[in-house]
Amino acid sequence: MHKQYMEAALDEANKAYELDEVPVGAIIVHNGEIISKGYNMRETLNDPLAHAEMIAIKKASVYLSTWKLNECILYVTLEPCIMCAGSIIQSRIGTVVYGAKDNKGGSFGSTVNLNDIEGYNHYPNIISGIMEDETSQILSKFFKEKRIMQIKISVVNNQEDFEEVKNLRNEVFVKEQKVDPDIEFDDYDDLNRDDVIHIVAKQNNEVVASLRLLLEKNKKIIVGRVVVKETHRKQGIGLKIMNYAEKYAFNNGYKLLELGAQTYALPFYENCGYTAFGDIFLDANIEHRMMRKEI
Repeated sequence: MHKQYMEAALDEANKAYELDEVPVGAIIVHNGEIISKGYNMRETLNDPLAHAEMIAIKKASVYLSTWKLNECILYVTLEPCIMCAGSIIQSRIGTVVYGAKDNKGGSFGSTVNLNDIEGYNHYPNIISGIMEDETSQILSKFFKEKRIMQIKISVVNNQEDFEEVKNLRNEVFVKEQKVDPDIEFDDYDDLNRDDVIHIVAKQNNEVVASLRLLLEKNKKIIVGRVVVKETHRKQGIGLKIMNYAEKYAFNNGYKLLELGAQTYALPFYENCGYTAFGDIFLDANIEHRMMRKEI
């Protein structure tokens, strides 16, 4: 029974997602019937009170012609914040069923539990973890997309950014992968060279990914030193910076991109449209294979 109603609340969360709102949805059930629905509209309405639960509570009170919702069950995809938890208590909702925990603001068990505070005149029954995976996934997807949107990619044109790039490469290639620094850093690591372009991805002014392009005279570019900060991997940033490099190549008349890929990363580069060729070889004692992409 709970899953059926939580699915309805998740449908409301998807409506918020389509509006680029934090995807939280809520419904209220009375005597087995859904009497109200709501989804987060804080940005759309420019209203800090327009949370899914608040909207659903208001609609339910109108429907039942009373502010007392003792016999109602609220289903919400995310653990209520302190504002919504307070409204739940004030409206006397009998039971709250939520999906995902909110470790940054949940007020029925995660950050604080209002049911543990003495002195209130009402304490709702709390049921948590219903469709937790599904309700968590839509939130994770939303915030992942937001983080990617905040990524700014550009050509490195100042020494300060270039020093951050080198620090990132040192962290990943030298310290993490045990590459000899005399191999990792070479003559191409010079901003004054006309045949090298360094590209950087930044989030909140922090360098989180980079690569370099060696510009050859035969309309070919060698892509190398592709690196993503450990804390920012599997967020689509690597693909985004590779796409930027390809656009740079196309806009400047280059026809072919080649790179030496570490063998574990072959699927990533295949996803970027590259095709492997030749035999496996060692570079810095790490197995590589050449790959290319025509543009």
